[in-house]
Amino acid sequence: MQYQVLVDQVRLAAAGLSIQQVESSLGANNGNGGGGFYSQGGEFYYVQGVGRIETLEDIGNIVIAVNSGTPILVKDVGRVVLGIAPRLGQFGIGRQDDAVEGVIMLRTGEKTQDVLAAVQAKTRELNTHILPPDVKVVPFYDRTDLVSVTTQVVKNNLLRGMLLVVVILVFFLYDIRAALIVAVTIPLSLLFAFACLDLQHASANLLSIGAIDFGILVEAAVVMVENIYRQLALRRDSGAGVVEIIRDAAAEVDRPLFYAVAVIVVSFLPIYVLTGPSGTLFRPMADTMIFALIGSLIVTLTLLPVLCAWLMRRGVRERRNAIFEKISGVYRRGLDRCLASPRWTVIASALLFLGALLLTPAIGAEFMPHLDEGALWVRATMPYTISFDESAKIVPKVRAILSAFPEVTVVSSEHGRPDDGTDATGFFNAEFYVGLKPYAQWHGAYRDKSALIAAIDRKLAAFPGIDFNYTQPAEDAVDEAETGLKSALAVKVFGPDLGVLQQKGKAIKQALEHVRGISDVTLVQELGQPSLTIKIDRAKIARYGVNVDDVNALIQTAIGGDVATQVVQQEKQFDLVVRLDPKYRDDPVAIGNILVATPGGQHIPLKEFADISVTKGASFIYREDNSRFIGVQYSVSGRDLAGAVQDAMRQIPNKVSLPQGYRLDWGGEYSEYTASRAQLSMIVPLTLLLIFLLLFVLYKNLKFPFITVIGVLLSAPVGGILALWISGTTFSVSSAIGFLALFGVSVQTAIVYISYVNELRLAGMPMNEAIHEAAILRLRPIMMTALVASLGLLPAALATGVGTDTQRPFALVIVSGLIACLLISIFLMPALYALVARADDRLEV
Repeated sequence: MQYQVLVDQVRLAAAGLSIQQVESSLGANNGNGGGGFYSQGGEFYYVQGVGRIETLEDIGNIVIAVNSGTPILVKDVGRVVLGIAPRLGQFGIGRQDDAVEGVIMLRTGEKTQDVLAAVQAKTRELNTHILPPDVKVVPFYDRTDLVSVTTQVVKNNLLRGMLLVVVILVFFLYDIRAALIVAVTIPLSLLFAFACLDLQHASANLLSIGAIDFGILVEAAVVMVENIYRQLALRRDSGAGVVEIIRDAAAEVDRPLFYAVAVIVVSFLPIYVLTGPSGTLFRPMADTMIFALIGSLIVTLTLLPVLCAWLMRRGVRERRNAIFEKISGVYRRGLDRCLASPRWTVIASALLFLGALLLTPAIGAEFMPHLDEGALWVRATMPYTISFDESAKIVPKVRAILSAFPEVTVVSSEHGRPDDGTDATGFFNAEFYVGLKPYAQWHGAYRDKSALIAAIDRKLAAFPGIDFNYTQPAEDAVDEAETGLKSALAVKVFGPDLGVLQQKGKAIKQALEHVRGISDVTLVQELGQPSLTIKIDRAKIARYGVNVDDVNALIQTAIGGDVATQVVQQEKQFDLVVRLDPKYRDDPVAIGNILVATPGGQHIPLKEFADISVTKGASFIYREDNSRFIGVQYSVSGRDLAGAVQDAMRQIPNKVSLPQGYRLDWGGEYSEYTASRAQLSMIVPLTLLLIFLLLFVLYKNLKFPFITVIGVLLSAPVGGILALWISGTTFSVSSAIGFLALFGVSVQTAIVYISYVNELRLAGMPMNEAIHEAAILRLRPIMMTALVASLGLLPAALATGVGTDTQRPFALVIVSGLIACLLISIFLMPALYALVARADDRLEV
């Protein structure tokens, strides 16, 4: 609401006044004044002059001027009314076309769940105790649902992973006690990690908790308990005490386990080098995994031997495992063949690795998988010159079509822009939030979101000339922040001239439409907005002593309306706007007849001072880095992001030439991809270097660290690459972090083997026999560690639905990579050791 003075220019001219004088008088007649205080009768009194406007009558009775002793009041030259500000936008929800929307912003660093709970409590208080009975605050988009769904997904994956880990332990050890002792590591290491996170005042999220692999956490515990279990069974009749055997068995593996866990921790450290969104996303995961690994190492080296001494105090008898014996027999025969020709074993592994590398171009790349939010955000782009009245007729129709689908729960619309100017757009833009039922409740013709979007798009084809784009609520907000436009991907043309920018933008749009995989190409129109141009003639205004500012002030106030002052009512403030009555400003002819007051007291029509014409002007001017740009928005479908954009980047320069001073920028999600790729190109070598340095400290030579790194590089990536290729999953930051973690975990199996070979050699066993015997004796712990680590993340790798997209590539790489690494490394590591080992080697366990 606002107070309005609608001036009649005929009466204003008859009184010899200008509209600027009306505006000045309103501002000068609305205020209170302070006069200090005085004392009387032992008390003091404040002195206050009260002159604020309170009613419409007060406004109408304000004096503008005095003519021959007769005051000229505001009501003498115009009407004083209550009105509304020109509408810039409209919010609708359900069947209600006009509602009020409030958006609550989460401060940086605050915990989502805590803030949501506080907001919900305040909403209940407003609805129950403060608002009138017929006014309610109704939440329609609340991240509580998304958080709860993703939390449940994480819980389910963690429970399934924990169960699989215990099953693997029981299968290999055939002993419930040993399996439970190892399983104790899981809750205690998590407790240690959560305590450390709490000290950091960090909250859990989908990646930090969902990416926890219980198998990785218990790897050291598996090796420790398996070695204790085997030694107790082996030395059962030796006469040694249980405590002594456990102490010796623990001492046998404590050093390699310490370095093995240190290597895994090191594989997560480079994540802290990542900057931007990728660093923000994955740093909490690195914190959680590193704290949990440290906790598991502490538990393994301190508590587990004590539990073994307590629960196995009467000794153990290793039971016959027929399935493992068959596996061991097959392995023994394969190992003999590999050790007979170690060079060919290494060559075969290298060829397998190179074959996997040949698949990488077919995998493609992107920045991050898109998290399914379980909702839709539909954007309608209408003709840029459409009026509010006309577009307001279309928006409810679109909302009704969206609401008609049985999978939809609620539909709201944001049309135009808010009054606070936080989202600068026009009447051509309408955005729709579409809430969806959980996928389990979809019993109609559509079983997934892509099918529903296709059906919606077919229905909305009834609106010709309107472009519809589909994304998700949170994703849309992030995309807009990244590109400054209404899209996740955009190419921007920077340059000084709007006409050239428009021309080159159209050419780039046409070229992009012919690139495979690129769709929904839209040029952000900056020109073509009809404008009534009033070009002031300086020579004409000079004859009457009128300044350009005088004419512009008249245009601004008389046509557009100007806020003269505010009317205060208790705690509310309302603008008091001055403008001409609508009949004097509703078309170009009337605007040309607006009277301009001259210093000589004349009132001359505006058309005598200016050329008035309708032209095509700019509706928007986008700027970035102090330079104008025009954007071409697009999306990628049916192809990987990097391949499509890089193809476009090769084609555009051949089809579109830019003048000097103009440049292209491929922004949005692609720029994040290139930034993360550049960071990863430094992080991966850094990770390998850190792992190599740790191994050098462990073995005190270059030989064994070298074969460890070579063995991991030739075996670990193979499974991850194959899994990405077979599943059609594109390479992303999530899968890249998975490869980093995979390198660290794979090194542990190599350490377990090499350290035991060295131990046997130090005990006097011949080298070739030690290589063979260590491979056989360490097959069980190596298989156990690889399988528990891979199966611990198997539920996350296979999970589908809301909340699974971002962690699936990470889990998929680790699961498939560890299985492939197990199958390759158990033959490759003995072959590599046989090739480089010499009798005079310096041996460290």
